Amino acid sequence: MLLKDDASSAALAYARPGAPSAKAQLAAFGGQRAVPEDLVVSWPASHSGHLAALNRVIRSGKYHRVNHPVVTALEQDFAAWTGHWTVRAVSTGTAAIHVALDYAREQGARQQATKVIAAALNWPGAIGPIAFAGLEPVFVDVSLADAAIDQAAAARALSGDTAAVLITHLFGNPIPAPELRAAVRATGRVRLVDDSAQSIAVTCSRDGGAPLDSDALALSGNGAKHLGAGELGLLCTADPGLIEHVDRVSLTSSARNGERVFSPMTAGYNYRPNVFSASVALSRLPELDEQLAQRRQNAAVLTDRLAGLLPLYDIGRPRNSFLNVPLRIDPARLGLPPGPAARDLIVELLQAEGVPVWVWLRKPVWEHLPFWRDRWSLADFPNTRTLLDTMFYLSEVAPPNDDTAMHAYADAFEKVWSALPELRAEAARHGTATN
Repeated sequence: MLLKDDASSAALAYARPGAPSAKAQLAAFGGQRAVPEDLVVSWPASHSGHLAALNRVIRSGKYHRVNHPVVTALEQDFAAWTGHWTVRAVSTGTAAIHVALDYAREQGARQQATKVIAAALNWPGAIGPIAFAGLEPVFVDVSLADAAIDQAAAARALSGDTAAVLITHLFGNPIPAPELRAAVRATGRVRLVDDSAQSIAVTCSRDGGAPLDSDALALSGNGAKHLGAGELGLLCTADPGLIEHVDRVSLTSSARNGERVFSPMTAGYNYRPNVFSASVALSRLPELDEQLAQRRQNAAVLTDRLAGLLPLYDIGRPRNSFLNVPLRIDPARLGLPPGPAARDLIVELLQAEGVPVWVWLRKPVWEHLPFWRDRWSLADFPNTRTLLDTMFYLSEVAPPNDDTAMHAYADAFEKVWSALPELRAEAARHGTATN
């Protein structure tokens, strides 16, 4: 079944003689939900193997240290999984970005490079590190195709005071951005930093392709991400200087050689990794390829079933990690009012059906950060504004969820789309209430 841009067509396709109206069949209005209770397993899909990982740390008798054998094993094994990068574990993905940007600040100090170009559609934990490193953001708009940084706009923003370009890979989308990367390399000095917290597969080049052209890739291991380990970050780079810089930003004691010392040359951020989280992440590595394959298979099922929606991803692009399945709607094509009201109503109806859909952000990233609030106008970033009003994402596409859950999700979308003609007045009232 293909969801139609014209919701009236969907209603006709769904109607059955003698059946209740499409609206009456919705769970939000008393109907049976499309996704049965207990069908969906929420990530991080805990199991007994994680207890063994925690016990490994307990048996070691040491619950911390950057040179803990578990942390060292994770760094080495993940580096092997990527097929290219050297890896350092830190406390969070935000910490990894901070370290990389602080190194960019240090490298650009002679040129007085103080600016970081970044997408206006972004997460506060990815953008805050710009301030932590003593730098300033230069925001550019994004693409409506995959919510990625606008390559042409970012390339135009390059200037003599640019220290780095921060490329954020949202929802699992790999962002190759070849024109932008080429423009950065042509400067001979600007650093490329990739926030791949949601897109672990971009770090891997064991598929025979070339490694991503980047100076640093920051990963998150928190419970919502692919490593599903708690609070943890990984910094991937081929630059030995950046590897050393991790300890200049973070390490305040417990040198990697085991010596109990306090470094006289550290920023003191104390970004040491959580050893328990590192152990859970290490236990997931042997199954990571299988996890990514299942995510891609689940996304393919949804792509086939939800063809009338506007995907914020390319199902055929290599190295897509599908942390989530990001989507957006065009309210006008559905006969619904403009603004976020239509999206919010659809999300609420789908949630009532048992579908794990969520709104990611409702306002631009700088409005989440008090030190930068009100310095930019959302009107200057029209695609970002469109996505903030119309996008949402579907989670729980990781194993053990499979085709059965995906088809249940799609059935729920079918029900909601069929009821949209009856719900247009409801959507208008919803918009009035939220404006």
